[in-house]
Amino acid sequence: MLAAGALHSIAETGTGYGVGLARLASGAAPGTRLTSVERDPNRARIAAEVFGDCSDVVILHGDWQRVEEHGPYDLLVLDGGGQAKGSGAADPARLLAAGGTVVIDDFTPATTWPPRFNGAPDQSRLHWLEYPELRATELRLAADLSVIVGTRLPAS
Repeated sequence: MLAAGALHSIAETGTGYGVGLARLASGAAPGTRLTSVERDPNRARIAAEVFGDCSDVVILHGDWQRVEEHGPYDLLVLDGGGQAKGSGAADPARLLAAGGTVVIDDFTPATTWPPRFNGAPDQSRLHWLEYPELRATELRLAADLSVIVGTRLPAS
């Protein structure tokens, strides 16, 4: 559903073998550019072969920061490992178009405010929830899984 609302560009980190990217591509409008970054060279190669006939899909091999090469995006899905979600986190002001949506997955649901991780404030989660140019919330998907979804505010 989120991919259908992205009219120009979508990006994800953590391509793996392309399963999540295939879901994004199947929901995207024709002509929407999809960029995915995978740090494992073998998985990146295989995913590039899988999407070889899709001219709107680009698979990049490298660190998550390579996603910056093709932004800003209407939809950004931060999946997989790397530091895009944590310290040195991605900058929504640079990576998202105004009104663009970011999805950050694989959190354990917060039960306190401020959210805590290993006995300290969860800086990774707070980066997204308190980013001044982003309106974000945490959505609980299961007892042990949540995501943060946010929208970049238009420039004022």
